[in-house]
Amino acid sequence: MIDKENWLNRMLSPLVLVRIAYIAAITLITHTLITEHELVGWSYLLFPLGMLIALFTKSAKRRKLFAVLSFVHILIGGLIEPLNVEAIERSFLLLPLCYLVLFPSTIWPITISLVLIAHYMFSVPKEGMLEMADDSVKLLLITVFATIMTYYKFKFDRQLSIYLDESRSDFLTQLPNRRAFYRYIENYADAYIDNRDFVLLKIDVDNFKDVNDSFGPQQADTLLKFIGTRLKQLVMNKAELFRLEGDEFVIVVTEKANIDQQVEGIVRELSRPERFHFELDRGFYQVTFSVGISSLKKATNNRDIWLKNVDVATVKAKNTGKNRVRWYDESLLDETIRAHQIEVELEQAIRLNQFVLHYQPKVSVKDQQVRGAEALIRWQHPDLGTISPFEFISVAEQTKQIIMIGRWVIKEACEQAKAWYDAGMSVQISVNVSTVQFAHDDLLTYVRHILRRTELPPHLLQIEITETTLMKDSDRVTQVCHRLREQGVTIAVDDFGVAYSSLNYLKHLPIDVLKIDKSFVDDCVQEHHDHMLVRTIVQLGHNMGKWVIAEGVEYENQRELLFQEGCDDFQGYLFSKPLSAHEFSQRFVEHPDLEELSI
Repeated sequence: MIDKENWLNRMLSPLVLVRIAYIAAITLITHTLITEHELVGWSYLLFPLGMLIALFTKSAKRRKLFAVLSFVHILIGGLIEPLNVEAIERSFLLLPLCYLVLFPSTIWPITISLVLIAHYMFSVPKEGMLEMADDSVKLLLITVFATIMTYYKFKFDRQLSIYLDESRSDFLTQLPNRRAFYRYIENYADAYIDNRDFVLLKIDVDNFKDVNDSFGPQQADTLLKFIGTRLKQLVMNKAELFRLEGDEFVIVVTEKANIDQQVEGIVRELSRPERFHFELDRGFYQVTFSVGISSLKKATNNRDIWLKNVDVATVKAKNTGKNRVRWYDESLLDETIRAHQIEVELEQAIRLNQFVLHYQPKVSVKDQQVRGAEALIRWQHPDLGTISPFEFISVAEQTKQIIMIGRWVIKEACEQAKAWYDAGMSVQISVNVSTVQFAHDDLLTYVRHILRRTELPPHLLQIEITETTLMKDSDRVTQVCHRLREQGVTIAVDDFGVAYSSLNYLKHLPIDVLKIDKSFVDDCVQEHHDHMLVRTIVQLGHNMGKWVIAEGVEYENQRELLFQEGCDDFQGYLFSKPLSAHEFSQRFVEHPDLEELSI
């Protein structure tokens, strides 16, 4: 059924219809020439042959030659044996239109009309002159009108083609862009889906943000041009290259020969450092790539799955250290299925009560007394088991579902802190607040509402924000944090030192606590630089009147170093993993030496 529809669509295409009309006109003219000429009628069997050659030949010179010879043939026949007016009227109005098909957007049809009129005007008897004049005016008007319309149609199509080419080309690198890529895989890949494979390589420039920060946006654009040129040289006559956006390029490899060898050759060239070492105005820059690879056949010839697979493979390559190449294989299939299930079922997780909070103690470095706790969300999925926030928080932020999840966390944490407070123990609980919550939720109003509803003393709630959140919309974040502090809520900066680390925001923002990121704590005993960074952050925080907490403490020698440097508190597996509310209550809330955190 599909083949019949495709055949019908091809048959009804404008080009086919025009050629059918052309052949019909030639047939009618030939019939008139043969039947109306007694002496030279047989010679006009050559006329349709010449006109058909002119129609189907790809050579412009050959087309002109046969078109002129066919026309001259008619003129010579008319001189030897003139036609009557009825024969001329019946057929030769069509001849200029045939030349319009052969030579569109030119003066050929008008020239043919004028020569025909002049030729037959002098051979028509006087009694037919008026009719001939009327026919000549009609012929000339139709030809001129058709020629003008064809001219503007071709001009419009040519301009439209230019606009389409520009819309499918990346302005910076002049490579085909994302639109051209999707058009290619729709029109070309589908045509060969049954008998050849397509392999997609997605190329992501490693640490491209560093180029923008270090060299500036103009030099970053220059680098992208260099990369585009080098990649184009690499794949020339081997594969199709596109620039999607930013620092992302894709290469489509078709099964012209051994596709595995083609892909291996491209990957080998991408891994050669000397090929991607570029000189910029401010120095040299060595480019490396994270490459994800996916096969269309292994994606069961499903284009959407194919594209998603290559995205997953690319992300995996970046997350495993960058400058890596990763094929999408069976080991990633389970991850893709899991990620898709997480995305689909996240929305109903709150309604089905699948989220729980665990609490990791915050402990005094000096005497290891519990000071408070950080609330950490976990997703207890009935099929997938316990899902870490690292798997679903990014999805929740992209879909804005983090707003409802964040509200649930604040509510649950406040209710639990109030329960412990009513039991006679003051445990300050900190909750992480996403950038999306600051941007798209009325965080201040909601926190006020929950504190009033639970009757929790505000100082037992701490809001943790990241440096990235502080930089996204500093004015709004500053205002909200000021108002929260007026309510008695404390503010902590999480993962301090891994992002922007601007002393300016420490000066202006209402921050109570600095949390030293785990990446500095991990090697602070063995690495001198990490030790000095820990010392600097502790001294900086204390000099500015901030409380300092270290995250991710796992070994006693790390705690001892933090004690020597004067760090206030720590949290980590050395003391306790995150615990359920029940476990936390049993171990710490009933402990007689639990102290209230006061900052």
